[in-house]
Amino acid sequence: MPRSRFLTKRGETAVPAITIGTAAGIDEIRQRLDDEFRFLREEGVKVRIGQSHRGTFAFLDCAVDGAAPSPRADALLRHSVASALSDVIVEKWERDLIRKIIRGSYSYFSRDEQDLIADYTGRTLSGGSDSPDGYKVNRKSQVLHRLRDYFDTADELVLEGFVHFRLRDYIEELEEAVDRAVDEFLMEREHREFIRLLRHFVELQEPRIDHVHVVLGPGHAFRLLDDDGGAIRSEALEEFVAEMTESEVSYEDLLISALITLAPRALTLHLSDRQPGQEEALETILGVFGDRTVQCEGCHLCHPPRAQACEPSPATLPH
Repeated sequence: MPRSRFLTKRGETAVPAITIGTAAGIDEIRQRLDDEFRFLREEGVKVRIGQSHRGTFAFLDCAVDGAAPSPRADALLRHSVASALSDVIVEKWERDLIRKIIRGSYSYFSRDEQDLIADYTGRTLSGGSDSPDGYKVNRKSQVLHRLRDYFDTADELVLEGFVHFRLRDYIEELEEAVDRAVDEFLMEREHREFIRLLRHFVELQEPRIDHVHVVLGPGHAFRLLDDDGGAIRSEALEEFVAEMTESEVSYEDLLISALITLAPRALTLHLSDRQPGQEEALETILGVFGDRTVQCEGCHLCHPPRAQACEPSPATLPH
């Protein structure tokens, strides 16, 4: 690819330039380039940007000020442009790329469902973490490496074409994340429907017991107690537990099924510290039993004790 040329202010001398073209988002690209070039000025390298348009595409010409930039200045320019573009792709374009993948592969979902899947994909790409920066840095590093390799031998780049043809591994990573997000979305939708049916079933049942204390302990252990602190005994519950323990059932399924069998008018949740696996059970209990459920703020059933008496308050766990 021939070298781009950039005219000086007087139009007398042509110097090498890097040209970036795009059909969308030229302003955010220029802003990110300006940020990078401010750091270059601190290194004694001044860069000028020229802008032009050809049809629906806008182009930015970036050149080091001066007729003959040093190899160091040229290398810094190329690295800065690559860094700016990798930021734009990962920080600005990534969600649109995800939406395009969803529209292409999962067009049968509604617009709202596609929006949810895009959100799920973001969580998938972050590894399910509340601090996704490390995962995003890895993707940016991957894109930056490809851009630097490209600018080693070329001076002109159309960003859409580069993403489509030169970042296939990055796009495939996004596609795999979308596929996993769709699986998660479908499972959660099925779970929500299951909870809705259970709640409807519970609402139709006549309560069999006034009050149950649910004490959640470590290691997926739980106890169902009456108001006197004694273990609840019922023939129906004992028969049910005997049947359930003979088959492979999860902790959450066993707990929820036991509570549905008891059909309490009200239940109080007791827990000291959140244990792995409890969150799903708590959300399901609240989803099924709704405002019948309160959470104890601390009593002799909770460990360690945080109060002298059980003073339940409305549960504030997420639905």
